[in-house]
Amino acid sequence: MIDVQSREHQMFPILNSHQIEVARRFADGEPRSFRPGELAAEIGDRNVPAWLVLSGSLEIVRHDGLAGQVMIVKHTAGHISGEVSQLSGRPGLAGARACQDGCVALSFDASHLKALVIGSADIGEIIMRAFILRRVALIDSGGAGSVLIGKPGSASLVRLQGFLTRNGYPHKVLDAGSDDEGRVLMERLGILAGDLP
Repeated sequence: MIDVQSREHQMFPILNSHQIEVARRFADGEPRSFRPGELAAEIGDRNVPAWLVLSGSLEIVRHDGLAGQVMIVKHTAGHISGEVSQLSGRPGLAGARACQDGCVALSFDASHLKALVIGSADIGEIIMRAFILRRVALIDSGGAGSVLIGKPGSASLVRLQGFLTRNGYPHKVLDAGSDDEGRVLMERLGILAGDLP
């Protein structure tokens, strides 16, 4: 588990004006304006770009259980959104929406983000460190990624957990017998106990 408070400046770095100007050359288009509350990305979307906030703010959220969302961070000018998923085009583990003041941001799709990381060593190092630390924090929080339902200790569940852990993919385990959230999800999806995990 990482000490989030001692690494927060590395997880959520703020690019200075010179770094923003360098990064601007690698963006995949012109700055985009978001109205207050407008979604920039939903949790689970594929090929979500990283957003470099130029003005306003962007709220980053993750799942909190199955029913709600919780804010991870509020990105302001100079912050860049994203984590390792942005480089691979995998489904995003977090969502993003403009805050009450709206947001103006530059978009970096996977190829443009890779070009930035390679083309500017100092910015690339900052971004990669932040993305890796963010992924580790998401894994540690247990509130992002796949949801497994089963009986703790069952061989099938342990195999699935091991696979996801080895591949660095965040997940949450719900006990089918004692977790209310797990039972509700099973009922809603029509999953029988014999179908678990």
